[in-house]
Amino acid sequence: MDLRAQRDEIILWGAAALVAALGTWVMYDAMPGINWGAWTLIAAAGLFIFLRTAGARTIWITSGIAVIIAFGASITADPFIHALIVLSVIFFLALSMLLSSNPTFRRLTAWFVIPAPVVAFATAITESIKRGIDALHLVRSERTRSVLRGVLITAPVIVIFALLLASADPTFAGWRDAIENLLTSWAFLPRVFFFIGMLAITLGAYGFAQREASQPAPVPESAETARWLGATERLILIGSIAALFWIFLAVQLSYLFGNLPHVTGSGVTFADYARRGFAELTVVATASVILILVSERFGKTDGREGLLRFATIALIVGVLFLLVSAFNRVLLYEAAYGYTTARLYAQCYMIVVAAALIALIWEIRGPIQPQRLFRVAGLVATVVFVVLVYWNHHAWIAGRNIDRLATTGRLDVTYLTRDLSLNAVPTLTTRLTALPEPFRSELQRALVSRYTGRSRIFNREWYEWNLRTNQARDALVHLGIKLDGPRPPATQ
Repeated sequence: MDLRAQRDEIILWGAAALVAALGTWVMYDAMPGINWGAWTLIAAAGLFIFLRTAGARTIWITSGIAVIIAFGASITADPFIHALIVLSVIFFLALSMLLSSNPTFRRLTAWFVIPAPVVAFATAITESIKRGIDALHLVRSERTRSVLRGVLITAPVIVIFALLLASADPTFAGWRDAIENLLTSWAFLPRVFFFIGMLAITLGAYGFAQREASQPAPVPESAETARWLGATERLILIGSIAALFWIFLAVQLSYLFGNLPHVTGSGVTFADYARRGFAELTVVATASVILILVSERFGKTDGREGLLRFATIALIVGVLFLLVSAFNRVLLYEAAYGYTTARLYAQCYMIVVAAALIALIWEIRGPIQPQRLFRVAGLVATVVFVVLVYWNHHAWIAGRNIDRLATTGRLDVTYLTRDLSLNAVPTLTTRLTALPEPFRSELQRALVSRYTGRSRIFNREWYEWNLRTNQARDALVHLGIKLDGPRPPATQ
């Protein structure tokens, strides 16, 4: 190994060790906060240090999305969203790593994107093992052995001198006792394993970017697909399904866009009304998109492009009408039974599906490119998720449910205080004084029961800073709840 290669290897190991050490310090056994965003930003920046491939705009985008989502952990206090943030950051960082060999948008296909986290993990571990073997060769050099001998000679001398100085200074004595307690309790082992795991993945990711930068992998050209579905068969298939669907819409018009549960003797509840609509959406919309894509990919036109395009558009528009109907049913369900995160997430899913269908209409103007459609749908889903991360939808849900009290006379206090996260607490405490009895007292008792003695949630290190957790703490303290007091007894 020549001198330049040795230098590159040392820089690689040093950068990976620093990023892994930082991650271990601010994220091991730590609450989600600004630490997630800061580490993701530094880890992504480290990847660009070793990336030498020109035209890395795609990696800038995937890494930037990872950083934006990661910083959302310092805004929201919703544990469910935190879990999705972790998965999303892993996903987009995995894409950034794999794209380092050839950062082009054309590689963002379904076959490349969906298994990206698994492929990236396996690749990173393999690359880390290779780098470990390379490091063994590096250790054999005379210069490196001299450094190691110097460290081995110096370390025991430093330890002896530090122990002697600890007897003469209370600060050194405190450090000595802390290290002794750490070593004797074996509490450092999980942290060490966490560091080793992060080091292996980081080293592998950086090593892959460095190794692949000089030899970009070409994007394979897609072979011409055999087209076995004739134009007549396609017209019969697409046209018949579109016709059936429009007949269904016409017959069921009052059911789809009306308010069937209010019809006497219908036998349909609001729960069935919304649930059936969502099931129709997921099955019909997904099956229709798949059907159209398969028809376009394997189908012949035989000069009937106009008729096929008309039948396809008719089918898509019919699915969009069902989508509007399903969205309306959820709105009716919320008006009758209240707002929940599950119902809001269902509406967000409908928005993503609608965007995909509109993109599909745009695509069928010419030859459909499924991978481009996949990228558009993925972009819309990412934007919707980022909005959910930064928008305080728990507070919005709490406010809308409190607004319903004036017209329905019902308020699900248990859901507001148990199922909603800290994000909703400032809204609940602000609206508390305006609530009529007995709801005001019931809500206050529920808040006291849940958050009294929960100081660990709010007492954080600086790198665990979270905006909405701080807002919730201030609101609870203002309400007079003793966060550091004894936990109230559990009610039967």
